[in-house]
Amino acid sequence: MTYSPIPCADYDQYELWCMQNAELLITLDSGEQLQGKAVNLKIIHPDGEHLIITTAKGEHNVRLDLITSVVVV
Repeated sequence: MTYSPIPCADYDQYELWCMQNAELLITLDSGEQLQGKAVNLKIIHPDGEHLIITTAKGEHNVRLDLITSVVVV
C-alpha cells in the first residue's frame, strides 16, 4: 500500500505529543488499537512517516496514514 501524506497540522500535533511523551490510544484503519507513549517520528523508506510509541510489549512503528483516531489518555 502506497503511503499517503497526512496534513501538516496533524504531523505538528504528533510532534507535540512526542515532546510531551503523551500516553495515546491509537486506532488504526484495520480496527486494531495500540496504547503507548509517543516517543518520536521517523521516516522509514519506502513505507513513509511513522510514529514511534512504546507499549508494555515494546516499541512499535505506527504508519501515520493508517491512524484513524487518537485519544490522549
